[in-house]
Amino acid sequence: MKKGSIIGKRQIVLAVLVAALGVAVWLNMKYASTDGGFDVTGALNSSKYLGDAQYVNNASVEQSTESVTTSAADGESTAQTTAAAEDDYFAEARENRENTRKEALELIQDTLSDAQADSAAKEQAVEQAAAIASRMDKEAAIENLLKAKDFADALVMIGDSDVNVVVKAEGELISSQTMQIQDAVQSQTDVELDHIKIVSVK
Repeated sequence: MKKGSIIGKRQIVLAVLVAALGVAVWLNMKYASTDGGFDVTGALNSSKYLGDAQYVNNASVEQSTESVTTSAADGESTAQTTAAAEDDYFAEARENRENTRKEALELIQDTLSDAQADSAAKEQAVEQAAAIASRMDKEAAIENLLKAKDFADALVMIGDSDVNVVVKAEGELISSQTMQIQDAVQSQTDVELDHIKIVSVK
Protein backbone atom coordinates (compact mmCIF):
# COMPACT_ATOMS: atom_id res chain seq x y z
CA MET A 1 0.00 0.00 0.00
CA LYS A 2 2.72 2.41 0.88
CA LYS A 3 4.54 1.73 -2.40
CA GLY A 4 1.41 2.24 -4.44
CA SER A 5 0.62 5.37 -2.50
CA ILE A 6 4.04 6.81 -3.21
CA ILE A 7 3.72 6.01 -6.90
CA GLY A 8 0.30 7.60 -6.95
CA LYS A 9 1.56 10.78 -5.34
CA ARG A 10 4.42 10.98 -7.81
CA GLN A 11 2.04 10.54 -10.71
CA ILE A 12 -0.24 13.25 -9.37
CA VAL A 13 2.68 15.67 -8.91
CA LEU A 14 3.96 14.84 -12.39
CA ALA A 15 0.51 15.37 -13.87
CA VAL A 16 0.18 18.71 -12.11
CA LEU A 17 3.61 19.80 -13.38
CA VAL A 18 2.75 18.75 -16.92
CA ALA A 19 -0.57 20.60 -16.71
CA ALA A 20 1.17 23.71 -15.34
CA LEU A 21 3.74 23.53 -18.10
CA GLY A 22 1.00 23.19 -20.67
CA VAL A 23 -0.86 26.18 -19.26
CA ALA A 24 2.37 28.19 -19.25
CA VAL A 25 3.06 27.30 -22.89
CA TRP A 26 -0.52 28.15 -23.85
CA LEU A 27 -0.38 31.50 -22.04
CA ASN A 28 2.97 32.27 -23.62
CA MET A 29 1.67 31.50 -27.08
CA LYS A 30 -1.50 33.49 -26.52
CA TYR A 31 -0.05 36.63 -24.99
CA ALA A 32 3.41 36.75 -26.54
CA SER A 33 2.26 36.37 -30.13
CA THR A 34 1.66 39.49 -32.18
CA ASP A 35 -1.79 38.33 -33.16
CA GLY A 36 -2.81 37.39 -29.65
CA GLY A 37 -3.93 40.88 -28.76
CA PHE A 38 -1.40 41.26 -25.97
CA ASP A 39 -0.37 44.90 -25.76
CA VAL A 40 3.13 45.12 -24.36
CA THR A 41 2.93 48.91 -24.09
CA GLY A 42 -0.41 48.67 -22.37
CA ALA A 43 0.95 46.13 -19.92
CA LEU A 44 3.87 48.37 -19.08
CA ASN A 45 1.47 51.26 -18.54
CA SER A 46 -0.91 49.18 -16.42
CA SER A 47 -1.63 49.97 -12.79
CA LYS A 48 1.11 47.57 -11.71
CA TYR A 49 3.73 49.73 -13.41
CA LEU A 50 1.93 53.04 -13.14
CA GLY A 51 4.39 54.51 -10.70
CA ASP A 52 7.34 53.62 -12.93
CA ALA A 53 5.59 54.93 -16.01
CA GLN A 54 4.81 58.24 -14.34
CA TYR A 55 8.41 58.57 -13.20
CA VAL A 56 9.77 57.99 -16.70
CA ASN A 57 7.23 60.10 -18.51
CA ASN A 58 6.59 62.66 -15.80
CA ALA A 59 6.56 66.12 -17.36
CA SER A 60 8.02 67.75 -14.26
CA VAL A 61 10.90 65.29 -14.25
CA GLU A 62 11.55 65.92 -17.92
CA GLN A 63 11.39 69.69 -17.37
CA SER A 64 13.73 69.42 -14.41
CA THR A 65 16.19 67.35 -16.44
CA GLU A 66 15.93 69.78 -19.31
CA SER A 67 16.46 72.68 -16.93
CA VAL A 68 19.59 71.09 -15.47
CA THR A 69 20.92 70.34 -18.95
CA THR A 70 20.15 73.88 -20.09
CA SER A 71 21.82 75.35 -17.00
CA ALA A 72 24.92 73.27 -17.58
CA ALA A 73 24.98 74.31 -21.22
CA ASP A 74 24.50 77.97 -20.24
CA GLY A 75 27.33 77.70 -17.74
CA GLU A 76 29.62 76.23 -20.36
CA SER A 77 28.54 78.86 -22.87
CA THR A 78 29.19 81.64 -20.34
CA ALA A 79 32.67 80.27 -19.63
CA GLN A 80 33.40 80.08 -23.34
CA THR A 81 32.09 83.61 -23.85
CA THR A 82 34.26 84.91 -21.03
CA ALA A 83 37.32 83.17 -22.44
CA ALA A 84 36.49 84.52 -25.89
CA ALA A 85 36.12 88.03 -24.49
CA GLU A 86 39.56 87.78 -22.87
CA ASP A 87 41.07 86.75 -26.19
CA ASP A 88 39.18 89.39 -28.18
CA TYR A 89 41.93 91.97 -27.71
CA PHE A 90 44.62 89.67 -29.05
CA ALA A 91 42.46 88.41 -31.91
CA GLU A 92 41.46 91.93 -32.93
CA ALA A 93 45.00 93.28 -32.59
CA ARG A 94 46.37 90.43 -34.71
CA GLU A 95 43.71 91.03 -37.33
CA ASN A 96 44.53 94.75 -37.44
CA ARG A 97 48.22 93.98 -37.72
CA GLU A 98 47.64 91.54 -40.56
CA ASN A 99 45.36 93.96 -42.39
CA THR A 100 47.97 96.70 -42.16
CA ARG A 101 50.65 94.36 -43.47
CA LYS A 102 48.34 93.19 -46.23
CA GLU A 103 47.70 96.76 -47.38
CA ALA A 104 51.43 97.50 -47.34
CA LEU A 105 52.19 94.39 -49.37
CA GLU A 106 49.46 95.28 -51.87
CA LEU A 107 51.07 98.69 -52.37
CA ILE A 108 54.43 97.02 -52.83
CA GLN A 109 52.93 94.59 -55.33
CA ASP A 110 51.37 97.48 -57.22
CA THR A 111 54.77 99.17 -57.43
CA LEU A 112 56.41 96.00 -58.69
CA SER A 113 53.65 95.48 -61.26
CA ASP A 114 53.74 99.08 -62.46
CA ALA A 115 55.45 99.18 -65.83
CA GLN A 116 56.17 102.87 -65.44
CA ALA A 117 57.95 102.45 -62.08
CA ASP A 118 61.71 102.82 -62.39
CA SER A 119 64.18 100.25 -61.17
CA ALA A 120 64.98 102.24 -58.01
CA ALA A 121 61.32 102.23 -56.96
CA LYS A 122 61.03 98.53 -57.61
CA GLU A 123 64.22 97.84 -55.72
CA GLN A 124 62.89 99.81 -52.76
CA ALA A 125 59.61 97.89 -52.94
CA VAL A 126 61.50 94.59 -52.81
CA GLU A 127 63.45 95.81 -49.78
CA GLN A 128 60.23 96.84 -48.04
CA ALA A 129 58.66 93.47 -48.73
CA ALA A 130 61.72 91.70 -47.34
CA ALA A 131 61.65 93.93 -44.24
CA ILE A 132 57.97 93.13 -43.63
CA ALA A 133 58.62 89.40 -44.01
CA SER A 134 61.56 89.62 -41.61
CA ARG A 135 59.47 91.48 -39.02
CA MET A 136 56.71 88.92 -39.29
CA ASP A 137 59.15 86.08 -38.67
CA LYS A 138 60.72 87.85 -35.69
CA GLU A 139 57.34 88.72 -34.18
CA ALA A 140 56.20 85.11 -34.44
CA ALA A 141 59.47 83.90 -32.92
CA ILE A 142 59.19 86.30 -29.96
CA GLU A 143 55.54 85.40 -29.37
CA ASN A 144 56.42 81.70 -29.31
CA LEU A 145 59.27 82.34 -26.89
CA LEU A 146 56.95 84.23 -24.54
CA LYS A 147 54.35 81.48 -24.66
CA ALA A 148 57.09 79.01 -23.85
CA LYS A 149 57.86 81.14 -20.79
CA ASP A 150 54.30 80.48 -19.53
CA PHE A 151 52.62 83.66 -20.76
CA ALA A 152 49.07 82.73 -21.75
CA ASP A 153 49.23 84.88 -24.88
CA ALA A 154 51.48 87.50 -26.40
CA LEU A 155 51.37 90.00 -29.24
CA VAL A 156 54.51 91.59 -30.64
CA MET A 157 54.68 94.50 -33.07
CA ILE A 158 58.09 95.47 -34.37
CA GLY A 159 58.43 99.03 -35.62
CA ASP A 160 61.30 100.86 -37.28
CA SER A 161 63.05 101.65 -34.00
CA ASP A 162 60.93 100.14 -31.26
CA VAL A 163 59.08 97.01 -30.24
CA ASN A 164 55.68 96.88 -28.57
CA VAL A 165 54.85 93.78 -26.57
CA VAL A 166 51.45 92.95 -25.10
CA VAL A 167 51.20 89.92 -22.84
CA LYS A 168 48.25 88.31 -21.12
CA ALA A 169 48.74 88.33 -17.37
CA GLU A 170 46.51 88.33 -14.30
CA GLY A 171 48.13 91.34 -12.67
CA GLU A 172 51.13 93.64 -12.82
CA LEU A 173 54.24 92.07 -14.24
CA ILE A 174 57.04 91.38 -11.82
CA SER A 175 60.62 92.26 -12.63
CA SER A 176 61.57 88.70 -13.61
CA GLN A 177 58.74 88.58 -16.14
CA THR A 178 59.77 91.93 -17.59
CA MET A 179 63.33 90.66 -17.98
CA GLN A 180 62.05 87.51 -19.71
CA ILE A 181 60.16 89.64 -22.22
CA GLN A 182 63.15 91.89 -22.83
CA ASP A 183 65.43 88.90 -23.33
CA ALA A 184 63.00 87.37 -25.81
CA VAL A 185 62.82 90.61 -27.79
CA GLN A 186 66.57 91.17 -27.82
CA SER A 187 67.19 87.59 -28.90
CA GLN A 188 65.46 88.43 -32.19
CA THR A 189 66.12 92.17 -32.61
CA ASP A 190 68.77 94.82 -31.97
CA VAL A 191 66.34 97.16 -30.20
CA GLU A 192 67.61 98.80 -27.01
CA LEU A 193 65.83 98.12 -23.72
CA ASP A 194 64.42 101.64 -23.49
CA HIS A 195 62.73 101.13 -26.85
CA ILE A 196 60.91 98.00 -25.75
CA LYS A 197 57.41 98.87 -24.55
CA ILE A 198 55.65 96.23 -22.50
CA VAL A 199 51.96 96.17 -21.61
CA SER A 200 50.03 93.50 -19.72
CA VAL A 201 46.31 92.86 -20.15
CA LYS A 202 44.00 90.45 -18.34
